[in-house]
Amino acid sequence: MNNEQTLDGTVSFPAPVEANTMLLEKRRAGAALRRIIEGVITKHPDEAEMAGLATRLEAIADAFSSMPEKTSRSGFASKMSSEDVRDFIEFSPLTGVSNPVAAPLDIWVEDGKALGRVRFGKRFEGAPGLVHGGHVAAIFDELLGFAQGFSKRPGMTGTLTITYRAPTPLLTDLRLEGTYDGMEGRKIFTSGRLYAGELLLAEAKGLFIALTEEQHAAVLSANEKTEQRRLGTAGQ
Repeated sequence: MNNEQTLDGTVSFPAPVEANTMLLEKRRAGAALRRIIEGVITKHPDEAEMAGLATRLEAIADAFSSMPEKTSRSGFASKMSSEDVRDFIEFSPLTGVSNPVAAPLDIWVEDGKALGRVRFGKRFEGAPGLVHGGHVAAIFDELLGFAQGFSKRPGMTGTLTITYRAPTPLLTDLRLEGTYDGMEGRKIFTSGRLYAGELLLAEAKGLFIALTEEQHAAVLSANEKTEQRRLGTAGQ
């Protein structure tokens, strides 16, 4: 497996954590928070224990609220810098090792395909013992977002169609594959599959729309306004 190469081969991921202490600590924090979330869902402490844990977690949350804000990435799609790409993958709600809401989904590029693997915990449960179908759709959106990069003009999701072939089990090693199927004008066509072993669980068809320069500028402008609201600098 080669998960250190992006579609154009210029960006290494994951970043070498031994050379980045902050990244290493954020990954540790992300992993710990995933365990906490699973514990809140699956464990049954007594009332006093739960109250004590909740108080300690609130104190940690309060400590974070007083820290300096992290600047958001500024690029999008083909306009992203190497640093933006690393930041996107590292903190994505789907692939982000440092994002506690991520599974996380591991994606890499090999032999002209976007490949992936994931293992869903109880926090992703829909029907008993099964992954919620919305999470299945979300990982396909992310996977095909990587696959569309082969078009050299990546854009935004237009439509995403999921066909569920079998229930997707929790706590099971799953694998994915996504392909770039061609382009017509600004329309980018992709497809993907999700497996448990050799059992096909779901298929996806994704249509992405390459952005014009004007649309790209509008996305960046909207992101700038969002950052201003987040940082409390709007109107300054």
